[in-house]
Amino acid sequence: MNEETNHEESCSEKKHYDSFSDAMKSASEDAKAKAQEAAPKIKDALANAAFDVAYGAAYGTVFAGAFINEFIPKNLKEGLAKGAAAGKEAAQKVHEKVTSPAPEAQALDGDLPEVSPA
Repeated sequence: MNEETNHEESCSEKKHYDSFSDAMKSASEDAKAKAQEAAPKIKDALANAAFDVAYGAAYGTVFAGAFINEFIPKNLKEGLAKGAAAGKEAAQKVHEKVTSPAPEAQALDGDLPEVSPA
């Protein structure tokens, strides 16, 4: 019976508006109030979720790196380091070769007559 009484009271408390614009204004104010009330809770939940994701990613990355570091034999680590250094050196040589002017272009530059300003 109590539920029926509450339902009847809430129905009788419905607001009646004189115009559509009054109803829209009231709805807008109610929505803003509810949003301002809910925003801190949602912001807190999102911040906690972002923290959990960042913590998990950092923990997983560091744990995997530490585990692999202990798992890989020393001679394999040295081989990886030497291979990386050799690859970097080869890449630098290719970069220098690509960025330096071609020998034909250098020869042509020397053969051009100088132009004096008029």
